Amino acid sequence: MTTWKATLLIWAGLALAAPAAERELKIAPPAAGADAVPLLRDALQTCRAQKIQRLVLERGTWHLHPEKADGMFRHISNHDACYRRLALHLEGFTDFEIDGQGSTLLCHGVLTTVAVDNSSGVTLRNFTIEWDKPFHLEGTVTAVGTDFFEVEMLPECGVKLQNGRLYGGVAEGFFGELQDPGQARQDMQWNYWINPQTKAAAAIQPPWLKLWNPKTRSFAEVTEVATNRFRIRNAHANVLPEVGTVMVCKGMNRPNRLSPAVHFSSTDRVRVENITVHHAGGMGLIAEDCADVFVKNFRVALKEGARSLITTTADATHFVGCRGLVQVEDCLFENMLDDSCNVHGVYAIAEGLVAPDRLAVSFSHFQQLGTAFARPGDRLRLIKRDTLLGYADCRVTALTRHNEDYYVLTVDRPLAGVYQPDSSVENLSARPDVIYRHNTVRNNRARSLLMTAGGKVLVEDNLFERPSMMGILVEGDNEFWYESGGVEDLTIRSNKFIGLSTTAPLLRLAAHQPRAQGTQPPYHHNIRILANTIEAASPLVLMASRVQGLEFADNVIHYGPAVTNATAVAFQLKDCAEVAVRGNRFSRPAELRTTPPQAPVKLEQNENLRRP
Repeated sequence: MTTWKATLLIWAGLALAAPAAERELKIAPPAAGADAVPLLRDALQTCRAQKIQRLVLERGTWHLHPEKADGMFRHISNHDACYRRLALHLEGFTDFEIDGQGSTLLCHGVLTTVAVDNSSGVTLRNFTIEWDKPFHLEGTVTAVGTDFFEVEMLPECGVKLQNGRLYGGVAEGFFGELQDPGQARQDMQWNYWINPQTKAAAAIQPPWLKLWNPKTRSFAEVTEVATNRFRIRNAHANVLPEVGTVMVCKGMNRPNRLSPAVHFSSTDRVRVENITVHHAGGMGLIAEDCADVFVKNFRVALKEGARSLITTTADATHFVGCRGLVQVEDCLFENMLDDSCNVHGVYAIAEGLVAPDRLAVSFSHFQQLGTAFARPGDRLRLIKRDTLLGYADCRVTALTRHNEDYYVLTVDRPLAGVYQPDSSVENLSARPDVIYRHNTVRNNRARSLLMTAGGKVLVEDNLFERPSMMGILVEGDNEFWYESGGVEDLTIRSNKFIGLSTTAPLLRLAAHQPRAQGTQPPYHHNIRILANTIEAASPLVLMASRVQGLEFADNVIHYGPAVTNATAVAFQLKDCAEVAVRGNRFSRPAELRTTPPQAPVKLEQNENLRRP
């Protein structure tokens, strides 16, 4: 009998001898860096069969490989839908805990580290997740000419020059629809540029750098000038990067997000504590259709001594269609290629009535296919796609999922005579309360926080430092990502914002709706921005549209040297109502502007703020 099997049986026996409330199974990692996936799978099977409530991993390094991992075709919202290998897969567990005791789960190849489905009362704590190789290309610009630049790539990216194009990133273990796993490697089509001194976005971003140059009607010439050093000539770019800038390439639009670290699906009472993610080819943690999720001391952080300046290639945390309370506190999120946290629902496109009480829906964004859209008993709202305004409510009595993109919802009332063409459907029961508190977010691409949650939301005592775009975005989108919905009660209080973008508003509260025409009724309601400290890099502190009940009070705003306007336009408000701006202190003259120009705004006791 092998050592690990003997250990498993011994500890299982001890667990069975213990009182039910104290049952645990403790296992040690295989010797010599062997694949730990079979051991972990057997341990989880033993725990479920024998009702063991706690799996303890002896501290060490656990190597996880995809070759012997369980596989399934798996939809993960905001990720690529593909056949996936799962290192630890929990299905149907109740009141169960995995304690890593400080262990490292070192992943090799394309896999999802932890996946939890259809469970309740699951706790994950005390371990680190990282990969042996990055999922992206990364290198430093060493020279720039009139029509070329040179990049020295990190050797761990596994860069290859093939048919004149650079490829790199993890490919091993990708078992998707592509016949050649090498096609999962990334290229330069998506690129982002970092200042290595600040570890935040570089001042010069060549976002349109492409390998095809339409001016010369030719592809860029890529040549290797030394080991891991490449010259890129004739790339189509609005501007070339500066010497010393770090180039990060995430490649193709898809496959692109293949390996999130932790995925919870249709699981209630989730607890995640003291977990660090150094890298993942997707998100650090994503929860879909979950209720009551508590995340504490979750760190998406650069590994000390590592050369890479990237942690996750997408959001640090993401919550889709959740309910109850989502609480995220005492966390560190840095150097992601997307937001620290995004909380939202889904706008499903209404395909029409198949019976008076049966409504067909589909999903327009390719990364929302297969989502768990609703549960029986959930309250739905039909909305007009162009205005995002609701016109009818109903409750789900049954849901039939015909495929990943076509569901039929049976509801508790006839909709014939009520249903309107060009509609979408929002799940009003999947709008959680949120507490986002005592977190540090720094040096990430995109927003510090994207919060489109319809419950009671508190964003308090956080540090939001140098995102490449907005500090906080409150949106609602029925055109691209199809992320719902309108905010009803949001407090942003006692946070510190340090801006980086000289063009983006620090705070943006507005639905994305390019098809809307003319003046629109309110979409977001009851937003309070109170007692925050703001170091602004952009003149525009707040851009808001279609907000009713907006209070901006007792904030201190200091404009940095990048703001050179004689008078900064600090507020741009469109179609907003019941607005109060009072007790704020600006370090230099600033203006508040509204559309329409004479819209009522209560201005009281502000320093250096006027309305033209």
